[in-house]
Amino acid sequence: MISVIIIDDEAHCANALSNDLRMYCPDVNILCIAHSGLDGIRKIREHSPQAIFLDIEMQDMNGFEMLEILGTYLRAKVIFTTAYAQFAVRALRINALDYLLKPIDGQELLQAVKRVHSSIEAEENNIQQIQQAIANLKFPTEEQKLALPNRSGYDFISPTEILYCKADGAYTEIHLTEGKTILLSKSLGEIETLLPGSLFVRIHHSYTININQISQFKKSEGTFLVMANGHQLGIARSKKDHLLKRIGLMAK
Repeated sequence: MISVIIIDDEAHCANALSNDLRMYCPDVNILCIAHSGLDGIRKIREHSPQAIFLDIEMQDMNGFEMLEILGTYLRAKVIFTTAYAQFAVRALRINALDYLLKPIDGQELLQAVKRVHSSIEAEENNIQQIQQAIANLKFPTEEQKLALPNRSGYDFISPTEILYCKADGAYTEIHLTEGKTILLSKSLGEIETLLPGSLFVRIHHSYTININQISQFKKSEGTFLVMANGHQLGIARSKKDHLLKRIGLMAK
């Protein structure tokens, strides 16, 4: 038997996973369910489970923040659960960590539990992988590809291929060097968390740009940039000085 804790702030998701585990994985012993990151920390310390099913997006803290607080105290295998494939899953894929997308498929759940079994038997420890995933989310690099969803799957895009990102209401347009545009149902602020700060800067409430894709900086008839594809983007007055510092120019 594998002893597990389910951590998910949505009761219906936690209950559904609990029912699925009983149906597909009778060799799993559910010790308890936690409905917040803080409660999850307490219950992990109290029960010392062999594995945890951890929701990434929770109201009090996300799953990665929770694991960061636990640090090296964590000994359990971690299976992440998320409904947001295009974001945190990037860090999970890069670091070969196990995850399940909601709604959770029974067969995928069974395979994930089998991998936990094998990991326990091999006495493998994934703390280092988890720590690296946290670092990847906090400090994205130019080398890491982004997994951007499309209708049939995902586009894997290098940050260096992005010219700029444009806010469009609750959506964001990703404009690429090859002329392609990808529309995502996420805000520009959410997209920015995936982008390496060494490469991107916000120039307007509607635009975040790749500083290596700037073709011209113009001050005539307002201040704006010309990007490598010829598109002109306006610069907000409040963003001008920061942009000039980033591209090595003195504000005048």
